Amino acid sequence: MAETTPRRRDAAATRQALLEAAARRFTRLGYERTTLRDIAGDVGVNLALIKRYFGSKEGLLKAAMSASPRFGGDGERPWDRTALADALARHLSSDAWPEFDEHPVLMLLRVSGDAQVDGLRRQALLDFGRKVLTAAGHEGDDRLLEAELVVALGVGIAVVRSAVGLQPLRDATAEQLHGPLAAVVDALLP
Repeated sequence: MAETTPRRRDAAATRQALLEAAARRFTRLGYERTTLRDIAGDVGVNLALIKRYFGSKEGLLKAAMSASPRFGGDGERPWDRTALADALARHLSSDAWPEFDEHPVLMLLRVSGDAQVDGLRRQALLDFGRKVLTAAGHEGDDRLLEAELVVALGVGIAVVRSAVGLQPLRDATAEQLHGPLAAVVDALLP
């Protein structure tokens, strides 16, 4: 008789796997068409575990949105315009986010049909705009419009690369994107 060893549990790794599976599904399918059962199945866990870690589908979406995309691979934030342009170029390049079929920012664009989720999406984009302001050396919201234009440019790049495949943008590397993005950041947020 074969001896079975219980599978070792790692709550942090499971939580991270759930966030990654959720981000993939929310990005591809949107909030409405994504089910918690499918996410649990992707990770090989019981549906109750999602509710335990995140409370609800909305809680999981909120956690997935706050987990990605980040300015830097290890969560660091740029604190000047050069680092901001570097981070934007890195996260918008053709080889960014290989674990997704599309750029994860697209999960913020999918219509949910849920007012609370739409509010979370707006808040995530507003928060990102404020991070851009901080990185560009601005305090307060006096240049928030300009920061939101930088955010909109990034979202637009992600959409055009993923949905349209427009060349040369689709295959642009971080090095190729850096110069034009730096120029835009400097023009909008001097």
